[in-house]
Amino acid sequence: MKITINVFLLKEGREVQDALTDEINLQPIAFKLNGVDCLFYHQKNPSHPKWTQLFSAVEEVALLDLTGRSLKALLVMAVRNRVFCFTFGHARHLIDSLAIERYFGLRTALSLTDPLLIKSVEKSNIDRTPLRSKAQSSRHLSIAEFDFKFDSEILKSLTGIVESDQDNDDYVSGSDSLALHSDVKLEDFPEIALRLLTAYEDDRCKEKYPWMDYIVPVRDSSIFEEMDGLLIEAINAEQFERVRAAPPELLGNDISGFGYVKHGARSRHGPAIAFDLDLRQALLAKHILGEVTQQLLLSERIYLYGADEQRIAAWPLYICLEAEVEHEGKIYLLSEGDWYQIDRDYTEQVNRFFEAAARCEIQFPRYNTDNEGPYLRRIADNANFYLLDQKLVRLNNASSPFEFCDLLTPDHHIIHVKKYSSSSVLSHLFSQAYVSAEALINAPDVTAQVNAHLADLGNFQFVFDPATQPRNKIVFAIMQPNDALHMPFFSKVNFRQFAQRLSAMGYQVEVCRIAS
Repeated sequence: MKITINVFLLKEGREVQDALTDEINLQPIAFKLNGVDCLFYHQKNPSHPKWTQLFSAVEEVALLDLTGRSLKALLVMAVRNRVFCFTFGHARHLIDSLAIERYFGLRTALSLTDPLLIKSVEKSNIDRTPLRSKAQSSRHLSIAEFDFKFDSEILKSLTGIVESDQDNDDYVSGSDSLALHSDVKLEDFPEIALRLLTAYEDDRCKEKYPWMDYIVPVRDSSIFEEMDGLLIEAINAEQFERVRAAPPELLGNDISGFGYVKHGARSRHGPAIAFDLDLRQALLAKHILGEVTQQLLLSERIYLYGADEQRIAAWPLYICLEAEVEHEGKIYLLSEGDWYQIDRDYTEQVNRFFEAAARCEIQFPRYNTDNEGPYLRRIADNANFYLLDQKLVRLNNASSPFEFCDLLTPDHHIIHVKKYSSSSVLSHLFSQAYVSAEALINAPDVTAQVNAHLADLGNFQFVFDPATQPRNKIVFAIMQPNDALHMPFFSKVNFRQFAQRLSAMGYQVEVCRIAS
């Protein structure tokens, strides 16, 4: 019969007796399937739904047996020295969560599926506030038709038709576990386990999906703890070229700076405010330089103050950290509280693109202690720079207006400025620039609206000719105190994505640092 079976793979070195979580005490039934030793666990949970209490006064209903039983079962077997757990009902919670091989299901599903016969895709982005979405089609599509951006999104799960010479229409869905919908019999389970293990270990699936290992979130708690340990070692060794601090949120123009120590409401003096977030200075202010622990990273706060020096936000120090750690030949990145494992070749590709990106030769004044808004207003002299910050442009078919850019130059360069911050904030900057550039090509009245704003500043008029190639220069100017231009890795990922798209549209893309 055709049913859906759910399968988990345990980590290497685990035995069949290791499958059950310590919180569950069940006695297994042992038997063999085609010579393979198996353990079968089952559990019944009596339940009495609350809604039955509504009918307690109705004698005819109250006499009925309205209790139910939630039946769950777990079948455990070892095939080629790897332990498989087949779950029935809600038996997922019977398995030791630390023993599970994370992303076994997704990797196996990618290996088994036909890349042209995908049914659904679940993904999340890395370029702004995490957004998880699922796309499902009534017909089978290629994964490209689901608009999955492998260089800026993380694939969470996938459902598709199994590649086969036979017309079985079996399908699989995978994340941590694998769901296989097929015509199966109990005696087939050892053979199914062997088939899944072969698919999981088959590197040829990278020929179908070459991006599959580019960005993999770390979900294994033991690896997470190991990375946190290496992070703390790097911080206490003062390796601040590998570990930096950045605010995890988009900052407005009414910001005065950051506080490292909580300011008492009754204090006669205002809070000690730093205009740039600096990890070493934060640790010094907190008197924990060289003595950082995991508990301190979670309990210590970074405070954000508004223009009136009132505290408007407080973040755990851990959430503000960005780090790169190399361990056992693999590269791990910490971004906004999450660890990711990154493919080495992919990392090198992204870094090479960023290093080769054209640097803008415009001389920007130092920003000193200014934030973005005050800095832009200070340097906009209507000679070298024309201010368009907060000057909105509207499109007829758009749901809301948008900011065209921050500055324009007499050479008609389009400049977008942002103070150095987290990956999500810088990626927001790149996205804004793309929206602006696309509108400039597709909506002729954008130029007229820009020039209407410029008319208030003098006689300068912005020129854009959609028929001319190459088109205007688009400049990303990052305000940061570093000695050299730096971006978090995920910002480099998105910079490459948007720079390539802008270049394909005919624009010239440049990047530079505005020094403090």
